[in-house]
Amino acid sequence: MSVRARIAVLPPGTHLLEFRELTMPSPGPFEVMVEQSAFGVCHSQLDRIFDSSRTASMLLGHESIGRVVAVGAEVTYVQPGDQVCTTWIPRSPREGRPPLPSRLTFPDGDVAASHNCYTWGTHALVDEQYVVQMPDGTDPDLGSIIGCALMTGAGAVMNSIDLRPGQSVAVWGAGGVGLCAVAGAAILGAGRIIAVDVSDAKLALAAKFGATDGVNARETDPVEAIRQLTRHDDGTAGADFCLDCTGIGDNIPVSLAAVRPGIRGAGVRGGTDVLVGIPRKPFSLDSFDLLNGEKSLAGSVGGGCDPVRDFATFVSWTNDGRFDPALLVTDRFELDQINEAVDALHHGRVRGRAVVGVRELE
Repeated sequence: MSVRARIAVLPPGTHLLEFRELTMPSPGPFEVMVEQSAFGVCHSQLDRIFDSSRTASMLLGHESIGRVVAVGAEVTYVQPGDQVCTTWIPRSPREGRPPLPSRLTFPDGDVAASHNCYTWGTHALVDEQYVVQMPDGTDPDLGSIIGCALMTGAGAVMNSIDLRPGQSVAVWGAGGVGLCAVAGAAILGAGRIIAVDVSDAKLALAAKFGATDGVNARETDPVEAIRQLTRHDDGTAGADFCLDCTGIGDNIPVSLAAVRPGIRGAGVRGGTDVLVGIPRKPFSLDSFDLLNGEKSLAGSVGGGCDPVRDFATFVSWTNDGRFDPALLVTDRFELDQINEAVDALHHGRVRGRAVVGVRELE
């Protein structure tokens, strides 16, 4: 089967992607070839794009929706024609076999590789563990953001904390992942949901996802603001849970400080601060605040999601109207505009999620 593809490649020594065409190789035994419909542009990809230490070409992107066009001889989970989402969290191990990153060799001999999967192009050839079968007719906006933004943000609320109805949640960063965390908290019954950002426009958007309060950290002390909003009958103040979706090291001790402390001698532990965004550099904590407040600091990778189980939940949220993926997709681009999409995200012009629509190669 001959499939012509157009793939975005990031050469070493530059932060500008270029498109290359090739005839896709046949899938290996455990590979799946996906014809892409749409994909998201995630902030974590900027770390790779602007990494000056890169010495080889890269394939980027890790959330998309499309259809299977070919499968390897050992693949039984999907077949050609199936609608699937691609995601960077492996679906499930196959007899202990770790998923393999993708590699493509182009006509000029250059070899480009992904960190895990890749999605920025008309087609993707990825390990079967990075694809999740979706119901026919899945909303394309949902499919383009489910594999990272929704999974990471809402998943952290579902899987990484023990949220009980009425408890308070503060979310640092009201970008794509943070908005999904806000939505997840609202859907799962949180009482007070506080969005923290430095952009009033993003805070206004967070309100549409269920935030009861917005705090502009550029204009006010977010810790004091959260404590004022979350006073408890036992005399403590602070959010039951804080989720840091920024990955900015300086924010982490601040979000920890905004967590509700425990009560020593009464057997009441403090709240939890969850690292959802990927810290880009080491950070320091107030160890006394962590210890004396009997608080917890936890990490959440990909929202702790089981993609097959949790993607079905996200589809149900969309189908019954509890989550509107079109509201999250604030910026839309075509494939040829991939560098414009990256630039918009890099300079903070994307309020929610940027999505690239893919047309068939002519």
